[in-house]
Amino acid sequence: MAMICASLSVFSQAVTFLGHLPYADQLSNLTGWSDGAGHEYAIVGTFDGTSIVDITDPTTPVEVQFVDGNNSIWREVRTYGNYAYVVTEAGGGLLCIDLSNLPASVDYNYTDCGIGLSTGHTVFCDENGIVHVFGSNIGNGGDQMLDATVDPLDPEFVGEVDEWYIHDGYVRGDTLWAGNIYNGWFSVWDISDKTSPELWAQQSTPDDFTHNVWLTDDNQILFSTDEVTNAVVASYDVSDLTDIIELDQFQANPGTNSIPHNVMVVGNYLVTAYYRDGVVITDATDPSNMIKIGEYDTSPLSGNGFNGAWGAWPYL
Repeated sequence: MAMICASLSVFSQAVTFLGHLPYADQLSNLTGWSDGAGHEYAIVGTFDGTSIVDITDPTTPVEVQFVDGNNSIWREVRTYGNYAYVVTEAGGGLLCIDLSNLPASVDYNYTDCGIGLSTGHTVFCDENGIVHVFGSNIGNGGDQMLDATVDPLDPEFVGEVDEWYIHDGYVRGDTLWAGNIYNGWFSVWDISDKTSPELWAQQSTPDDFTHNVWLTDDNQILFSTDEVTNAVVASYDVSDLTDIIELDQFQANPGTNSIPHNVMVVGNYLVTAYYRDGVVITDATDPSNMIKIGEYDTSPLSGNGFNGAWGAWPYL
């Protein structure tokens, strides 16, 4: 497996390979982090731990730190401030990493957050310092909300959304957009009161296996993926939660049975980790007419299957 560094020019509609770092083990998801002083890092989930890679020069990425973890093909990571938060299906609790002393060293702590938290499928950190662990061993595997603002290395449990299993989610302000994968819909929750969340809306997705969702900057449009063969990236008008409207369905390479995994929004563009199709760039300026404008294939395989690009981080 390898981590790929690439650049995108939306004007030339091209994705350009810059560099890569090979690993002996399988990789899962990754995120990016900047120290604010010009140094950029990729934090990469590997089979046996968390790899921290200096990508300040993206043509020559260098691993500078590694934190051991239980072996797992699932490892998800997100950041808040100077801290990274990592979950896995293999147990061990929430891994909290202090990144502030990079590249020289990191401090870290594994914690169950006082609630017996052992596993998590995905994680999201919102702008308010709440770490959301989805698909955990707690209850139905909904959203366990953990406040990282007081003790970032040992976040405190403050509430949960646990009506249904949540595979992945997106949070902005006090609103949770949850991918309820086994129900085949996304749900929208008011989480302003963490102890008493309120369900606002539900919306089915085209292939009934709602994997992830991501919101535009103006909160008007939502995009979803379904993690099944021949599925689509779908767009929705969510400006009125009492009347959510599906706008369009997009496939990177129709007819190949490829599977979209994680979609993210960058301005008017979508960056989708599309498994065997690699990284796909979509112009969503008109969300009712999504158009592919660039791609970089990271796998020698094609069509149906879960090999290839698990995640892509477009915010550095």
